[in-house]
Amino acid sequence: MQTSASGPPLTEEPPPGGPTTVRNAQLVDSVLTAIMSTSRLMRQRVDGDDLEPGTFWLLKTLAGQPMRVTELAGCINLDTSTVSRHIAQLDRAGLVVRTPDPDDGRAHRVELSPQGRRRLDDAFGRRRALLGRGLRDWTPDDIAHLDRLLGRFVGDVENLTTDLEHV
Repeated sequence: MQTSASGPPLTEEPPPGGPTTVRNAQLVDSVLTAIMSTSRLMRQRVDGDDLEPGTFWLLKTLAGQPMRVTELAGCINLDTSTVSRHIAQLDRAGLVVRTPDPDDGRAHRVELSPQGRRRLDDAFGRRRALLGRGLRDWTPDDIAHLDRLLGRFVGDVENLTTDLEHV
């Protein structure tokens, strides 16, 4: 039975194709485990953080530009009704504001309020500090290399999921 250094057994039997396929499966499983572990850590509240993880990601998505709820839902792959409920809560908390859509007077765009921007910046700073502590023994070149590889990886996965949505 194959095992990874960081997780459960990978496969009961080597898949057809020999050692290269087994090694690739081990590497993919190791990457998957690392991503899941890192994601879990980044989704947790950090000391001093008062934003729910889901709220953090909604605010982060809105930080780029005002958008309609339907656009926001598409960006984060959630149902529009779910996002609408979250936006209503964020609006009541003063973290977002709704403004008329200049292209369609019947619709509204949602954007961060100054308070929402401060809370997002604070939460992002805490996560940046946490990640920075994890990378403190890395060289700048290693961090830059990781950044390039992660950018490539995210792009490839986004393309794959976009392709799967259109099948």
